[in-house]
Amino acid sequence: MKFVPCTRQNRRARWSVLLSLSIGTFALTLMSHHNGVAEEQNKDRTGAPGSSQPCSACHSSGSYTVTPSITAYAFEGSETPVTEFTPNTEYYIVFEVGSSNNPEGYGFQATAVFGNGDNAGTFIACSDNAQLEDVGGRHIVEQNDLSASNTFSLYWGAPAGGEGDVTFYASMLAANGAYGNTGDSYAGTSLTLSEAVTGINCPDCWGDRDPIRMWATGDFLNIVCDSDASLDAFAVDGRWLKTLQLSAGKHTLSTRNWGVRGLVIGQLSYRSQNDETKFITQRFWAD
Repeated sequence: MKFVPCTRQNRRARWSVLLSLSIGTFALTLMSHHNGVAEEQNKDRTGAPGSSQPCSACHSSGSYTVTPSITAYAFEGSETPVTEFTPNTEYYIVFEVGSSNNPEGYGFQATAVFGNGDNAGTFIACSDNAQLEDVGGRHIVEQNDLSASNTFSLYWGAPAGGEGDVTFYASMLAANGAYGNTGDSYAGTSLTLSEAVTGINCPDCWGDRDPIRMWATGDFLNIVCDSDASLDAFAVDGRWLKTLQLSAGKHTLSTRNWGVRGLVIGQLSYRSQNDETKFITQRFWAD
């Protein structure tokens, strides 16, 4: 075995290699947040019950003033926020990182839970600048890199109901783009949605012996009518979805492809023998 003498030049070379390795490791450590702390660190820092220490522990020396917000909408493009959810219905959630002083980019991490900390509903899909993750069984949505946009969005499926309010928790960052801890600013926020009452009074609904009937069974909406009728479908927020013209006879309609996921209200209208407009209303679940 050949030994190399430990000269000053060799010692300097070794120190140079060690220093390069240390700098590289340190740089990777500093960059460990920009792809999201769930992705890179397997940490939940949303501020929800049971989460790890929030991002303010490291990102607190920036000159930005962060004003975070979470807003829920019945559908993408709506301008009317909702404050409650209908069970088994899809919603569009927007996370916005408001900030002063024009930061280089933005990041966030969020979750949705019940009061006991369990996952509430389902994270379906998110915007291109975000990603869905899992930390210890808890669903997480976060940035997939430092984002030039301060807005992130998520399609969320509401739970089946009966478990209480749902709260979205989010940690948001305005970053200076140095991929380190210093120079960034943090703020956390939350949004609570209560469960909506979905009972519908139907004074115009008729019984089984009437000449026109409508009922839901499993994956189908069933209609029997002895004259032509018109079926209007509405989402629970009042949006008109579609109209179907039905001839006399029996109709079996699939509960798929109604333009919305969740509760749909079908209103069947027809002319009676007395030439009066009659209505039948039926709720069903659309996939």
